[in-house]
Amino acid sequence: MFDKVAIFLIGFVSGFLGSTVGGGGFVSIPALLYLGFTPQSAIALNKIGDVGTFISAVRKYWKSKKIDWNLAGTITCIYIIGSFLGTKIMVLLNANVLEILVYITIALALPLLVFKRDLGIKKVSTSKLKKSVGYILLFLLSIIGAVIGAGGAVVSTIVMIYFFGFEIVKGHATTTPSKFFSASIPAVIYYYHGFIPIIPGIMIFTGMLLGGLVGASFAVSAGNKWIKTFLLGVICFFILYGILNSIYMK
Repeated sequence: MFDKVAIFLIGFVSGFLGSTVGGGGFVSIPALLYLGFTPQSAIALNKIGDVGTFISAVRKYWKSKKIDWNLAGTITCIYIIGSFLGTKIMVLLNANVLEILVYITIALALPLLVFKRDLGIKKVSTSKLKKSVGYILLFLLSIIGAVIGAGGAVVSTIVMIYFFGFEIVKGHATTTPSKFFSASIPAVIYYYHGFIPIIPGIMIFTGMLLGGLVGASFAVSAGNKWIKTFLLGVICFFILYGILNSIYMK
């Protein structure tokens, strides 16, 4: 009974984080590993939970008119292809190297977000070249996200802010439909291969479904300035987590 409640609470916190700025996998995957799940099952359970997160997030952001559907459709196609490829080739890739790259990218984004005060607060125009680079990065992130299951959403939010010129809430909201599909495809494949136990899957899905709704509602009501501050706090936490994790792994 305790494990079921713990999985639900893990899902709620992870869903809240995932629907506001991303990065819920950094909470759920280590916590599930601590509860005794295998790495494959932890990543798979996180994916089934992400489906719940982004069902709630898409619904809330859509009702609040925060999703740019013209761009969301293109990004969704990119994520469907990338997540399928990532799931298929994950056995050939070094997940540890990819995780380090995610940490480095997040760390490099920190001074950019701090010193460019308007970044993510106001929508700005960007060049076609910059947007093209953004599309390439989103494709790579869709592959990476299918492999390591954490961190990609935070980086994609940063990509939407810097390369597409979005304010932070609308930028993250516009990627949520793609995140639904990028979670659903791996979840189906992982379930087929037996990595998702039924009861824990239901508990984490329910927790992240509710957490996603609360998180998206918080993002819409709080506004860009507060969510940018929240993102900076999340980035600092992830950098610290990465440092401690690397020390512990040694």
